[in-house]
Amino acid sequence: MESSLAYHEPHITTIVILCSFLLLLNIINYALDRIVYCGLIGQVLLGIAWGTPGFQWLERDLENAAMQLGYIGLLLIVYEGGLATSFRSLKATLFLHSQPVPHCVRQV
Repeated sequence: MESSLAYHEPHITTIVILCSFLLLLNIINYALDRIVYCGLIGQVLLGIAWGTPGFQWLERDLENAAMQLGYIGLLLIVYEGGLATSFRSLKATLFLHSQPVPHCVRQV
């Protein structure tokens, strides 16, 4: 049984694909943020083009790693939102948030 993960050098095409992917992510993000303030949309579209739905240039392991890093990022964003929430404002509006919403739609 192996006690560590064996290292295998990536093929040159894998290195070129990853470098082009990362470089284009930054270029598209910068350009779209300057033009229409939506760099994230360009990054998502590039991920679709390079990934499984598109040309399938990215390996499946890399896609899974990126997805797991995305989930960690989402957890950190939610955690930061919890830390930044003022207890005083939460306490002041807690009563409003606990009230049921009346149904305003009349059934015919």
